[in-house]
Amino acid sequence: MEATYVRNLDGWHGDVRLYKLSEPYTMSDWNGQETGTCEYVAVSATVAMFSGPETYVFPCSEDGTVIDWGELPGSFQGSLDHQAAIDDFVAQVAA
Repeated sequence: MEATYVRNLDGWHGDVRLYKLSEPYTMSDWNGQETGTCEYVAVSATVAMFSGPETYVFPCSEDGTVIDWGELPGSFQGSLDHQAAIDDFVAQVAA
């Protein structure tokens, strides 16, 4: 799988970027049940009030609307790094 940068997303707290996936990603809930697919992800890098810097990956639609607020693989705390998050997302879902 590959993820291609599309554009920055406005209206968010922090720096959020939209990526198009080369193939649909199958989402699942905490219980492992499939909940759908997405072809785009938003990578959000922001400093949260209580937890500090965090970079999270969320499934979204082509226009950048989040489909599910459950964090996807590649999400992490401690740094603001879009490239690290999207690279880790691609590595984890390709494995």
